[in-house]
Amino acid sequence: MTQKSLLSPMPPLDGCAVKLLEDALNRSSSKTLLLEMDKALYLLSREGHWFKFSLLTKKRTIKKATIFQTLTDLYNQAVHGQKWRITTNSLS
Repeated sequence: MTQKSLLSPMPPLDGCAVKLLEDALNRSSSKTLLLEMDKALYLLSREGHWFKFSLLTKKRTIKKATIFQTLTDLYNQAVHGQKWRITTNSLS
């Protein structure tokens, strides 16, 4: 018996949160967002057609980065279930 698995995009686990991130990223003049999750800072940025999600150190340099194809993938895999907020602090 052969089982076929179809790869299809997963729907967002929280569509309103994904829309909030998308709108904030589009409105940002630098096309980046700072997110705070569990007392850690993350940088969300657009890299061409992809989204880069980077864990920042205390000095706000990139410690670890992951690339996602869509904001839905990013939200479902990295943000959903975490307490998070968009911070107003700048990177400078």
